[in-house]
Amino acid sequence: MVKSNVQTRHGRPGGLVAMWHTSRGDRTLQGDEATLVREAIDTMVDVLSLHVDDDPGGGIICESGIAAFDQLTPSQRIALLYETASHLLTEKGDAPRLSAPLEATVAAIFKDVRDHVAIEVGFPQSTEYARWVERPGWRHLVASAFHSVTIMEGDFESLEELPLEASGDMCQWERVIEYLADAILWDRDFEFSGAFLDMDPEILRERRHRLGIDDDYFTQIAPDPRPAEVAELVSATRKIVRQKPR
Repeated sequence: MVKSNVQTRHGRPGGLVAMWHTSRGDRTLQGDEATLVREAIDTMVDVLSLHVDDDPGGGIICESGIAAFDQLTPSQRIALLYETASHLLTEKGDAPRLSAPLEATVAAIFKDVRDHVAIEVGFPQSTEYARWVERPGWRHLVASAFHSVTIMEGDFESLEELPLEASGDMCQWERVIEYLADAILWDRDFEFSGAFLDMDPEILRERRHRLGIDDDYFTQIAPDPRPAEVAELVSATRKIVRQKPR
């Protein structure tokens, strides 16, 4: 999706407060949509926290398939997940100025959701385990979130695309997950981070202007917490994602 103007994407006129400038308006996630994102962030932080001390030169750790996210250290990714959770899932503070690292983090969250659904489809015993520990399966979480978002948007025709929760059709589930990602993301500009930064400055300026991208969208640096701060970020993120959603 091409943005119609920078102001719509990056801030409301008059400095009004908002939690996240999504493609569906300035909002905080609620209900089943929030529950899905909470579960994904929780699992991602759990895994990344195990690799904080790994050698950064040892290759990509916990690859999501989103290059702008994967190229960061586990500590940086944890910091971005904390920032994303703070703004998408709580009503504290102003909305962040969208950047390639932040939007790549949102995309990585939905890639994680997709991977969990694929595991559930490929290994039915994982669904049985979820039932045994009284946790909803990932297909149930995705279906509930999709139903919530389509109702919120009045997009009742899209509800017909929702597969049965027992469905093993990954193509259908991927379309549903992409729909949920698109309810937050404006587009996939972060995918062009490397190419844009290598362009001639004049060409880059013209293309950014034509696409409605802020001058510093690609150059904003991801947070890089000190080792002593990472444990606090993990704890703070868990506090957000493990509280009961509204």
